[in-house]
Amino acid sequence: MPKFNSNLISARNRISQPNSLYNRTQSRVGGWETTPSGLKTKGIEISSADSNIKVSSSATKFSELSSDSLTFTRDGGGTTFNYAKQMQFIPASLLTLGSTFDFTFHGFLDYDDDQYDVIFTIKNLQTYDASEGGDQNLQLSAENKSATGFTPTANLFIGSVLGSTDVTSSFSDASSAQRGSALGSSPVYSIDKVAADSLHDLDIDDVVGISVTFTITFSSIINKSGEGRLDASGYLRVGNKDSDAFQNNASYLVRDWSSSKAINGTNTITKSFSYSSSPSSDGTNPIRINLILNDTSSDDGTTGSIAGALTSITYTTSSGTTTSITGADKVDALVIAR
Repeated sequence: MPKFNSNLISARNRISQPNSLYNRTQSRVGGWETTPSGLKTKGIEISSADSNIKVSSSATKFSELSSDSLTFTRDGGGTTFNYAKQMQFIPASLLTLGSTFDFTFHGFLDYDDDQYDVIFTIKNLQTYDASEGGDQNLQLSAENKSATGFTPTANLFIGSVLGSTDVTSSFSDASSAQRGSALGSSPVYSIDKVAADSLHDLDIDDVVGISVTFTITFSSIINKSGEGRLDASGYLRVGNKDSDAFQNNASYLVRDWSSSKAINGTNTITKSFSYSSSPSSDGTNPIRINLILNDTSSDDGTTGSIAGALTSITYTTSSGTTTSITGADKVDALVIAR
């Protein structure tokens, strides 16, 4: 067909079509329908109002992708499942109990932060020592968690059943604010707690593990560019109290933490500590928990307020003896981001 006739036919087709903004938009986006807050087509909806992507089908009924979380709803909305943001399986051949595991060194991806869970499955690990007799309990845990790795540990508690004490209220001082001057490095035992810190002291004996959960709340955020954020970092310390600081012994442990937000909200952080030699309180030097909000910063002109708070502490206790198990090729691990 001559080029003139082809152009003429195309022009006639354009004239015959509706020329409203809506119809022109429909043609551009290839069958997607416009909505007041975005686009939708055949069970898929993109909404700028709540930053969601929703998918409907006869199989899933409904799913939603929002703020790095993927949620599936089944049975007409009666059952909801959350899909992990990031999940990696680590074989036992790459893990050594008692030694740091680095994600990228072994060809895996780093995580956004240390807020992930590690589920261990035993491959080749002695879980009972006949020579010791008595009650024996095996505890597997991930210590020193960070965005780049963790330390897998295994402890065998002999001679008693593990107990636990939970504290969820009546903290010595639950709230924390930014210190007047930031610490230049990880605090040693002799660094005093200050009024801005969160604090809890408890008289308890035979502690073999401590798990501390706290929140970092970001409020009054002004993020004009939409690209900025507020950042907070600090330390969590545990050990035996010594006046305003800590005793200089093996019970003193420190973990660093960091958190950030681009909009108002609260991040929940959990840090865990374990001991092979159980610290105890002698009535004068209780077990101390010290949360430090050490430093804050902003990106791209963002402003706002940041505050911390203790929310729960779990003390695991055992009156028996503790044996640490080390070695390679003993456990597999599944690492799941929260």
